[in-house]
Amino acid sequence: MKKRPHSLNRRQFIQLLTSTAGAGLLLPAFSFSYAAGWVRVTHARIEQEPGKTRLLLNLDGSAEHNLFMLKKPERVVIDLPNTALAKGVNFNQKLKQPVNRIRHAIRNNSGLRIVLDVSRPGLQVRSFKNKSGSAAQQLVIELVDEKLAASAPVKTVKQAAQKKRDLIIAIDAGHGGKDPGAIGKKGTKEKDIVLKIARELETLIKREPGLKPVLIRDGDYFIPLRDRIKKARKHQADLFISVHADAARNRKARGSSVFVLSQNGASSEAARWLAKKENNADLIGGISLDEKDPMLASVLLDLSQRHTNESSSTVAGSLLQELKKVGEVHSRKVERAGFVVLKSPDIPSVLVESAFLSNPREEKKLRTREYQQRVAKAVLKGVKKYFVNNAPQDSLFASLRSQEHTIQAGDTLSGIAHRYQVSLSHLRASNNLKSDRLRVGQVLKIPVSDT
Repeated sequence: MKKRPHSLNRRQFIQLLTSTAGAGLLLPAFSFSYAAGWVRVTHARIEQEPGKTRLLLNLDGSAEHNLFMLKKPERVVIDLPNTALAKGVNFNQKLKQPVNRIRHAIRNNSGLRIVLDVSRPGLQVRSFKNKSGSAAQQLVIELVDEKLAASAPVKTVKQAAQKKRDLIIAIDAGHGGKDPGAIGKKGTKEKDIVLKIARELETLIKREPGLKPVLIRDGDYFIPLRDRIKKARKHQADLFISVHADAARNRKARGSSVFVLSQNGASSEAARWLAKKENNADLIGGISLDEKDPMLASVLLDLSQRHTNESSSTVAGSLLQELKKVGEVHSRKVERAGFVVLKSPDIPSVLVESAFLSNPREEKKLRTREYQQRVAKAVLKGVKKYFVNNAPQDSLFASLRSQEHTIQAGDTLSGIAHRYQVSLSHLRASNNLKSDRLRVGQVLKIPVSDT
């Protein structure tokens, strides 16, 4: 079975590295280290269609930007003060006209400058932000050739969505069968509680367009830890969530926790994967390491693992923020440990400790369906918050995420409707507009579809 990549850009980058390494080319080394408090560009990609080019920049915080054009030669320039590219972020995508190439550099140690070299004048250049409800946001730079865009066939959102895939969420109820997990004072078994929470989460995810749940364990039976990872990878999961209920000698210990893989755990797992060639065939999005030079194989695995660990930390932060709204948290920051179920090299993975079964009060709470549902709802909210800015472009969720557009000079309502491929009437209704008059700085909500 051909593995689907979890991130198109990551796969392209790894493939590019594989091909260039064979030709004796070296990746450039970047020595710039930005100051504390700077915003990072965590992901970058280019989308192109007839008459339109979009540069999408995912940021881990709020950043100002300055957009302008230069002539002779024609260039589009984006300045982002106090901003830098995160490690591994690049613009190594195949480009189409009118964009010839993309350059970037830290300018005067004050921030990031991105330059798009374009082949012709007269392009309309705009920018807007997609907000996620957290500090993170997405900056979109759009280049439009009005003549080509007007003549291009317009696809409705519904038509485009038909070709999109669901994001697969693997839900792992910890323990099971011969392994009861923690046992509370009243005899409550962790394996039973976490399966109920997992099923509640499964029910909620099934109701969400663009998301599809897969239960790793759907009954009272034991699954070896590494087999849980294998099942998630077999289903080509985009995210792995392991649900547990904690226990401690101190019966007063209470609250939820969220874990990701520790660095020591990641390092030992990398060594294990590289040593076992039977695992290599589908290691990174279907790219086999069997015939690769050992050094290159190590680099490829490291790239995938770093990206996965960064994604795991991001989604874990979102989950923890939502769990804080449900009740107390045991730790106010994401914790790290070497749990085996978190060791997939290419699936972002988190472990949620829902509460302490060893605490009699929390045991009582964990036994109620109300609390089980509250935990499941918090996890779902965290997952959705993460995917707002991190959903792969081939996913239905990416096409359905809500957008906002900030009005700039020259914008028209009809032009905005055409750009986002929604009807003018639906755009008016979604924003309670009584006329088509717009003001600079006004923020419009972009509806998902015309239904």
